Formats: sequence, C-alpha cells, structure tokens
Amino acid sequence: MHKNPTTILALDPGLRDLGFAVLAGKKLVASGVRPLRLLPRERRLPEARRLVRGWIRAYQPRAIVLEATYRHPVDSLEALHRLAGTVHRLGDRRRVLVATYAPQTVRKSLTGDGWASKRELAQAIAVRFPALRVYLTQDRKWKEHYFLNLFDAVALALHHQAAAA
Repeated sequence: MHKNPTTILALDPGLRDLGFAVLAGKKLVASGVRPLRLLPRERRLPEARRLVRGWIRAYQPRAIVLEATYRHPVDSLEALHRLAGTVHRLGDRRRVLVATYAPQTVRKSLTGDGWASKRELAQAIAVRFPALRVYLTQDRKWKEHYFLNLFDAVALALHHQAAAA
C-alpha cells in the first residue's frame, strides 16, 4: 500500500531572521529565510505569526517542528518564546502535531556530533539536497549567517522525519 508523504513544516524561530522548510516525504518542497530585522521590533512578532499562519494554510502540514525555546527575562528573547507558544496554539487548533527539539539533538542525529557547528550541519544537509549548496558559499559573513537559518530549519525537518519513522 502506497502511503502519502507526510508534510512537515519546520521553523528555525528567530525575530531577526525566521528560517523555514517544508518537507514532503524525501522532497524539499520549499525553504528560505524571512528577514524580520528590517521591521520595527514591535512588528516582528505579529509578522512572524502571520508568516507561520500562511505557511500552514499553504502547505497543510501534518507536523510542525521547531527548535526548542525557553522563557527568558530579556524581552527580545522572551518574544521568541511567545512565537513558539503561538506555533503550539496554531497546531492545536488545526489538530497538527507540534514537536520541538534541542539543537544538539538535531545536530547529533544528522552529523553524529551534537556539538557540530552550524556550518558542519549545513554541509551535511547540502550533501542530501545539492540545490542548497549555493547557500554555503557567500561573499559576506552576514549572508552566510543569514542562510544558516534555512539549513537549521531543514535539519529540524529531517530529524523529525527520522525520529517519527
């Protein structure tokens, strides 16, 4: 019996740059980074929520995966935790599984080393998805850092897929 591939929406949450990836079976359907840093601080969280709602409507995932966040006394980091809470509530309303994973757990499953660098993780993912190799070599350090958010989101999706198998 042929099973429909499970669509996974993965988010590397950030209120400066929001990485996302959509994985359907073994196919990377969409991925990217949405820059939120260009918006005033008070508009970043509402814009991130709007983007997530749009991705859920567009891709209708069976699972939403995001990097674990924690409560924090610094307001900007607490806003990140509030974004994660929003994602959990959206998932609950739509009856979509929401899973969170620590970065070290994801890195360990994909590289064999929980303390691998973001760059090492990105290289491992580029082997699996050669079209992403273009994002590994950038002419500016900020661009490299920017695109690592995309690789983190793809890594979350791949880890969840392997953990759910």
